[in-house]
Amino acid sequence: MEKSYMLTEFARVLNSDRYMYTESDVFLAENMQNHIAVYDMFFRKTEDGGFAVVSGVQEVIQLIEILNSTSKEEKYKYFSKVIQEKELLNYLVGMKFEGDIYAMRDGEIAYPNEPIITVRAPLIQAKILETPILNIMNHQLAVATKASRVTRAAHPIPVSAFGSRRAHAFDSSLLGNKAAYIGGCASHSNLVTEYVFDIPSMGTMAHSFVQTFGVGRDAEKKAFDTFIKHRRTRQNNTLILLIDTYNTLKIGIKNAIQAFKDNGIDDSYNGVYGVRIDSGDLAYLSKKCREAFEEAGMKRASIILSSSLNEELILSLKEQGASCNYFGVGDAIAVSKSNPCFGGVYKVVEVDGNPVMKLSEDVIKISNPGFKKIYRIYQNNIAEGDLITLVEGDDDAERIENLETVTIRDEKYEFKTTTFKKYEYSARMITRKYVENGCIIKDDYEELRDVKASREFYLDNLSKVASERKRLYNPHKYKVDLSDKLVELKYELIKKITKEIQE
Repeated sequence: MEKSYMLTEFARVLNSDRYMYTESDVFLAENMQNHIAVYDMFFRKTEDGGFAVVSGVQEVIQLIEILNSTSKEEKYKYFSKVIQEKELLNYLVGMKFEGDIYAMRDGEIAYPNEPIITVRAPLIQAKILETPILNIMNHQLAVATKASRVTRAAHPIPVSAFGSRRAHAFDSSLLGNKAAYIGGCASHSNLVTEYVFDIPSMGTMAHSFVQTFGVGRDAEKKAFDTFIKHRRTRQNNTLILLIDTYNTLKIGIKNAIQAFKDNGIDDSYNGVYGVRIDSGDLAYLSKKCREAFEEAGMKRASIILSSSLNEELILSLKEQGASCNYFGVGDAIAVSKSNPCFGGVYKVVEVDGNPVMKLSEDVIKISNPGFKKIYRIYQNNIAEGDLITLVEGDDDAERIENLETVTIRDEKYEFKTTTFKKYEYSARMITRKYVENGCIIKDDYEELRDVKASREFYLDNLSKVASERKRLYNPHKYKVDLSDKLVELKYELIKKITKEIQE
């Protein structure tokens, strides 16, 4: 058996870029390993200029669990094959994570430049987590956010994630289906996702099942009869027949209706029955199939539409009056097909209590310094804006905690302000601590492990987003502002750097 197939869970920690460890060797040589660093994981923009849906925090916390529970012998087995520097190797073998991790919960709605995860830990411990964290979060943020777009387009018709076969290998399939579910999908088709996360899977049938019984009308009718005969008595007694193997209207729907009648399946059936259409003019075919079901007295029959669907096609189908009860969506969600690379980054913002930042000629790449937290402000149960504040010594944070009058202002345009008057708003801090001094906070972690609860959390958050901010194209801009103290700190650092450049 090849080495690559003998990896244990610790390989997830080692899933890193070489330069993380090259830099760590320098830090160790300079005796900097105990400096306390703060790193923020955030993103700069989304596909549509709106929000993202958080997924992956559970797996990030698992990284800490793996790192701290792995034996020195196991760590040595891995590190000794890739780390040549003896002092660094000894440090890594004996290292456990001793810091804190703050994060938004899976299912949270996040906006650009907001810290989704903040790691505060001894320098090397924080540094080597960069690539593993970004690997986890960029994948799941992309899938959950795309699922949100697709399901918002489909609403109120539910969507099932059908894309395992197009996902990029095992973890992408397993965790992608989880992320899609958190992002609004009502179901998925993957067995291992059901096994790991206890989210029931669903499925219909394949064209190959029909073809197994031969070619043509009679073969398809036999396939349908056989399927109904055996599946109607199962615990999952859903009977969905795929009707476009040969001809949807002239053969498929007729065979389906006759097979249902021959087997006594009608609106009194204690389960779901109907058809799936996977090719052709879905709007036209679905309406004709609905007419056929109506004529047959099968008003409860379900119609599922699939075939390379995405949010744009779903919107178009709805505009055309397509008749369906479910959409099955594959690679558009599974690989976030139109925006496959989510641009999350991991930046150091403080070292030993001293704020640091990155300045760039690309304005979008200028980072926000300091150890921060985020408040979401509501009026009439609608989220009206987020305020990023410093963790300590921030007057705006204190005002929000006491529900006193607070004014938030656009960083670039000071005349753009919004004032929330005393007691006329509510607020919550949308980041929480999941790891403290290297110890996982059990209750909060268990909450993360409940994927169904994370999905409900997302749906509740979505209901508090104004409709104009939920639209798929050109959404109304949501306010994400910096506290006065943070703006002051940021521009002090910018002035310092600019002065040195000019000199």
